[in-house]
Amino acid sequence: MSVFSIPTRKHVKQYLLQEFGPAEPLAIHQNTFLGRLIGSKVEKKQPYRQLNKEAKPALDGLLISLPTALKHHTLPLPAAVQLAEVLNKFFQQQMIQFVKGQVAVTQNERGALRSFYALYDINPSDYDLEEARKVYRDYKDRVMKSNGHFDFIYGDDVVASS
Repeated sequence: MSVFSIPTRKHVKQYLLQEFGPAEPLAIHQNTFLGRLIGSKVEKKQPYRQLNKEAKPALDGLLISLPTALKHHTLPLPAAVQLAEVLNKFFQQQMIQFVKGQVAVTQNERGALRSFYALYDINPSDYDLEEARKVYRDYKDRVMKSNGHFDFIYGDDVVASS
């Protein structure tokens, strides 16, 4: 089994472990979202003579195991770093969608963010709650106000400063 490390942030790692499996290495199946994403970044191993003598990164990120069909592939460090960036954006988008749904019901952004943190067991010292609020606020100001979702969720008479 091929095991690789993706250098994710702590809160993204915690989210992924809660969402896709509780133990590392995460067993990646090639027909899932993560499998397709990671499969797009792996490269076929070259014969031993042609391999670069790169030092292997320390296994301190999110550990994943590739499916048997990709056992002769490798995940180069630059590709792992790109995957970490994509997974961070995926985390942000999932958080936004969760908060958006909660706010539609409760009108409480902070409470929605706290619920997200509790559901995914995210430590606020790993990902500051104010940073998460900024991500949601930027989305709300940039996207929701232009696509009409803002008025639907917050209504005309609700102040968006929850």
